[in-house]
Amino acid sequence: MAAPVNYGDLEFTRPADKIKAVNVPDIPEEIFTGMKDYEDAARGFDLYVLPQATYPGGIFLSHRPEDAQVSQVYRISTDPADTVLERLTYFDIGTGRTISSFTPIIGEDWRGVYRPGGAIMSMDFDGNEHFQLWRYWEDALCEQVLPTIDGELDNAPGKGRIERLTHDDYRYSSVIISPSNKLMAFVSNKENNTDTLAYLTTLVGSNTGATCNSTPFTLPSKLVTPLIRDGKTERWITASISLDDKYLLLTRAYGNSYQPLFVVEISGSKPGKVEQVTKAIPSFSLDPTSPHLAYVITNAYGDFDSVVSYDIHQRTVTHITTPKPRTRLRGLKVTDTYVCFTANIEGWSAVHVMPLTGPRKNTVIEVRLPWEGGWVAFAHNGRNGRPHELALRLASHRSRGFVQRAILDLETPKLAADGNVYIDVTMTPYVQAAAPEVKKAVAPKLIKFRSFDGLEVSAMYYHPNEGKSQAPVVIGIHGGPESQATVQYRTSTHGYLLSELGIAVIYPNVRGSSGYGKKYMSADDVEKREDSVKDIGALIDYITSDLSAELDASRIAVMGGSYGGYMVFATLTHYSYKLKCGVANFGISNWVTFLENTASVRRANRRLEYGDESNPTIRAFLERISPLNNADKISVPLFITHGETDTRVTVHEAVSMYKIVRGNPGGQAQLVICEKEGHGYKQKSVIEYVNAATIDYLKRFLLS
Repeated sequence: MAAPVNYGDLEFTRPADKIKAVNVPDIPEEIFTGMKDYEDAARGFDLYVLPQATYPGGIFLSHRPEDAQVSQVYRISTDPADTVLERLTYFDIGTGRTISSFTPIIGEDWRGVYRPGGAIMSMDFDGNEHFQLWRYWEDALCEQVLPTIDGELDNAPGKGRIERLTHDDYRYSSVIISPSNKLMAFVSNKENNTDTLAYLTTLVGSNTGATCNSTPFTLPSKLVTPLIRDGKTERWITASISLDDKYLLLTRAYGNSYQPLFVVEISGSKPGKVEQVTKAIPSFSLDPTSPHLAYVITNAYGDFDSVVSYDIHQRTVTHITTPKPRTRLRGLKVTDTYVCFTANIEGWSAVHVMPLTGPRKNTVIEVRLPWEGGWVAFAHNGRNGRPHELALRLASHRSRGFVQRAILDLETPKLAADGNVYIDVTMTPYVQAAAPEVKKAVAPKLIKFRSFDGLEVSAMYYHPNEGKSQAPVVIGIHGGPESQATVQYRTSTHGYLLSELGIAVIYPNVRGSSGYGKKYMSADDVEKREDSVKDIGALIDYITSDLSAELDASRIAVMGGSYGGYMVFATLTHYSYKLKCGVANFGISNWVTFLENTASVRRANRRLEYGDESNPTIRAFLERISPLNNADKISVPLFITHGETDTRVTVHEAVSMYKIVRGNPGGQAQLVICEKEGHGYKQKSVIEYVNAATIDYLKRFLLS
């Protein structure tokens, strides 16, 4: 591990809570005021899941209220006529930070008494992503009320209680519950701090030996994926437990592009590999007559995704859909009546459903919604016998994260001109889970340009006045690198840039992005890393040549976070002479120190994408292309922000880059370090300050 960079010699100011600012001037108050409407519009709702009716009926949501520092859990009724928005959690930073999952259960008896309902939460403390497991429950549902437990979170005035189940500094995630509610599976690196293995615990009939007292309880578990010891770091992801509790489906993530499917006999000791699946999103059937049939989204049969079914006993595959260009399938959910998933085509997504019974059995049907189009996520109410009832989380250029109900009626499907079957569906809003519409919303336009080698690159393009006059432009580069700029992907300052400053925004999907096939996603691996930087160079040239009537090529800025932050650093080292400035959030500046310092559970995965720095040849290559080692070529202003507790890309990367750039002849650099923040910002005070500082910076250096 590289020695950490000391930044105690830097002179900080503290202009806001949890903010350390270096060389950042005072931000005009009118920017904070002007950003408020846009930040309120960005505080949308995210969808967890619909619990079974044995728990008080409803839909669990994540939302950051205006007066809270971090996001909280809410519950609404499945009936849109009931407009109550019930807040369930009230913790603040210091006792909890990010709830990465909230998984409802019917109940458990870990403490010798049955606690019905509630959920299992995965939550960290300060942004370091060392997620622990917690139990949320409500005394009103319990026949016997537990005394206050030592270390229990103070959740007043909420009606629920929160008990910690794991008491260490390891990571716990990927929580799934069996359809019978007898078993819970999860993954953790608790075995050796590096390998992420799968574990199983019993919910009902657990016989843990714990009692109904105030003593903290540690969740017992059984390891179901013993170390294979094949020389590769193991990173398992649990997916589904069979209806009869005999088998567990899970994938092993060798990298972000290779995640084969495995089947584990729960009573056994070794996983059985499903060889033919390259990358898998699997779920067991809920049909009692075929409990060992799995439905799988995979790209094993082409460059793009398809849906197949797999019989784990016969080892036979049945193809349900065929791979389609520029189509990415996600969100696979299975009920006893339907298989549902979403199809993302060029950044816009739609729900599809396949009936398992009836006259339309095994027919894939598109669910068409009456709205402007955008991004869709969904949960079904199949656990309560209503699989035709969907809760939809929608996001578009008009609004960020609002929830509506849709009822599927497959009696009168229609045939589209292309031969595909579809149904028109009406939606009913949950008015209490509606985010405000964005001021002066601008719809995106999909553009495409050719890169240096002829490769076609797509981008989402927003112009403040429909291209009627020249505008300065920000190129916003997504992270991953396997992420994708979709219709819902926007920087937090997006609306202000367009509507208040008249700045256009382009979000390119450079090579390495997902959504464009396996070949495209691997086109930036290791030695091809800087080809993605050349894609940005090609976009700059495209702005100059093809978009010169509507964009001002003399005023271009680059902005990005995580891998997008690396792209900002790298673009500035290559194309400073074509740019006005750059904004890099939690970005990678040196590939070698990044790989040496990133969390051990992630290192092997990231080496597959970026290269193995322990190999002398690759190390030399990574040193050669690292922006930090070329920072003397940056000749335009640079604004850097980073989370102090980031374990993916450590703050070492930001401080190192700042210290070099500020020393360049005429160097102009600013640095913001965010306390109790990890990889991405979650706290209200941090979000508001970083947004305002970014706006002020662009006003001074892009618009000048």
